[in-house]
Amino acid sequence: MTKFIIVLHLCSMITGQCPSSHFSVKNEFKTHYDCVLNGYAVAQQTYVELKKLENVDADHIEKNRLVVKFECREIKLPDIIVPPRKPKLPA
Repeated sequence: MTKFIIVLHLCSMITGQCPSSHFSVKNEFKTHYDCVLNGYAVAQQTYVELKKLENVDADHIEKNRLVVKFECREIKLPDIIVPPRKPKLPA
């Protein structure tokens, strides 16, 4: 079974580097489409929340031209094996 997760990257548009890619959203999506639709909202909300981080303020964001990028990473889940039902015994 295939699912998708949102992985966020904090990037500097000045350096082109994305040193922070440890953010991961725990929701799993059945399709790439659903993941992308949610990814934009999650990336925007994360960007708004950046100033709540201890070492990030508006000046730091502006100086480094920080952006939040995201990707929808495909993950393979093991197929769930459901055993057949046991037959009912006559009463």
